[in-house]
Amino acid sequence: MPPVPRRGAGAVLGLVFATLVGTAGISSGADWEKLSEKPGMTVERRPVVGSSSFEIRVTARSQLPAAAIFDTLWNHRDYTQFIPHLKRLDLLSDSGDERIVYEQVAVPLAKDRDYTVRLQKRVDPSAQRYEIFFTNANEAGPPPDSRYVRVWHIHGSWTVEPASDGKGSLIRYDLLTDPGGAIPGWVANLAQQEAAAALVTAVLKRTRESEGPYFREAPDHTGQEQ
Repeated sequence: MPPVPRRGAGAVLGLVFATLVGTAGISSGADWEKLSEKPGMTVERRPVVGSSSFEIRVTARSQLPAAAIFDTLWNHRDYTQFIPHLKRLDLLSDSGDERIVYEQVAVPLAKDRDYTVRLQKRVDPSAQRYEIFFTNANEAGPPPDSRYVRVWHIHGSWTVEPASDGKGSLIRYDLLTDPGGAIPGWVANLAQQEAAAALVTAVLKRTRESEGPYFREAPDHTGQEQ
């Protein structure tokens, strides 16, 4: 695969950053391939049957409490304040455990994207385990707009729970999406890998800022200052 120009890869970063929505049983069942690993964070991928796209998984550790991370993830009204490239987010419906959200995303060097997603949360208070599942729901949102490329395929999940050693939390982000349009598949795949890791980092940073001075000053498992 040829080297990816940084600006070319950046053309699809915004789409993945704004896609805060495990996949719906469409992966091949193949083993996960490790793409990168640094203190506190691992990025993996695996192929999908009948597609040039890959399912992406980011697993991270943090000293932040699981409930605080989940609060950041479920606070969709604040997304435009810390999610890069997110132009607009409309909360179309909220039934408590399920939400429908419409988003517009600025994509540098390419046409902006839009889509509607359905998000469902599942909380186990006794285990302090929090899950958010998301999938495309364009039929529940605005019709296609010629100013945007409509994204039709988005599936994924967030899982946040206490780490097995009792110290901090384990975060897992799974994503499978096709940005649509004329973006080459190899560019989209590389950009998604980079952006998925950056998205998890952004969520943890936002949570640290919300949690106060203790977490900003203590060292995080990702090697960053909290």
